[in-house]
Amino acid sequence: MSRHDLTRHAAVRQQQRCIPPLVVDWLLSYGRRDPSSGAVKVRFDRRGRRELAREVGERAVSLMSKYLNAALVVDRDTDRVITVEWLH
Repeated sequence: MSRHDLTRHAAVRQQQRCIPPLVVDWLLSYGRRDPSSGAVKVRFDRRGRRELAREVGERAVSLMSKYLNAALVVDRDTDRVITVEWLH
């Protein structure tokens, strides 16, 4: 399980959408944060992917590449994950 604070809703959505806890950790550490209606949307951009690859290795990123279109919605004040989603 992720070491980060997820709401019950986020935990359910993470499981339903088959997004591994490791990806949530990566998003929170390397994702780009964009304001989104009272919250913050966190997603991977090119810079974040490069930083992630430098940290964990190209091979690991390549093996997990199908999960790099995942995103989080995070409470702006508490940094608690509100939901986990796929970007379309």
